[in-house]
Amino acid sequence: MNNSIQQSWLRRHGYRRKGFWGLVWILPGFAVLLLFSYYPPIRAIAYSFTNWNGTTASPIGFQNYGTLFADTMFWKAFLNALILTFSGMILGNLMTIVLAELLHKKLSSALRFCFILPCLVPGIVTMLLWSNIIFSASDSGLMNTILMKLHLIDTPLTWYYGSDTVIYSLILTGFPWVGGTSFLIYLAGLQNIPESIVEAARLDGITTLKRLVHIDFPYLLGQIKYFLILGVIGGIQNYNLQFLITKGGPNYSSMVPGYYIYYSAFNNSKFGYACAIGVFLFLILFVFTIVTNKHMRTTEDLQ
Repeated sequence: MNNSIQQSWLRRHGYRRKGFWGLVWILPGFAVLLLFSYYPPIRAIAYSFTNWNGTTASPIGFQNYGTLFADTMFWKAFLNALILTFSGMILGNLMTIVLAELLHKKLSSALRFCFILPCLVPGIVTMLLWSNIIFSASDSGLMNTILMKLHLIDTPLTWYYGSDTVIYSLILTGFPWVGGTSFLIYLAGLQNIPESIVEAARLDGITTLKRLVHIDFPYLLGQIKYFLILGVIGGIQNYNLQFLITKGGPNYSSMVPGYYIYYSAFNNSKFGYACAIGVFLFLILFVFTIVTNKHMRTTEDLQ
């Protein structure tokens, strides 16, 4: 009896010691996570209620948020971000799914590697290629040369440097919007469809369109939800092309919230206002993520 009690005590306290040392091992990583991932946004929330110019901060309550809601420049930038984000998501996902549908039955490992190659090219190289060669505003630019040879235009288009063309240029950048890991993820989803379901549908005489809607799409719903959420989050925050090429112009026609935050902080020294914009965007994306997850889960349950 005493022996069993002693073994039980040793087992219980041994587990406690293992748990203690486990906490000790993860503590440094958790501390780094708190310091670099959680402390900055929490601090930004606090600074959003101040008139912070980068050196001194004085409390001003909700004044930054009041200015934000009345700021026409921000809402124009937000509208531009919505246009670029949703057009990019629709075109990118549609083209990627179409290509995966066309190739998933007979795609060799060599071809799969070819679709990974774009991921190996630095993003800055791609942007410079589009801005200096493909969409160059000169008459020697690739697209201008093609369009002029076809007699579709008489004078070179300004592309990124024209108020009327800059949004279209940003949307078209990256054409045909296929390549990289998104293609392989959709490809894996299609290859996970049971062959028995496809064969049964084929024997029933199902058309290609109905197969896409009733078989392929439900199996890709998880991947679509993944790209939808990450696409909106990344699209609203992204300002790579604006920072490197357009600078939000011309006449602020390509301004987006991410670059507006940078512009407000480092050009106008309105760091507190920039924090308020960031907090507002966080709230929008947070609500969107919750609603999307809930809606997608409900749709999956109905299926």
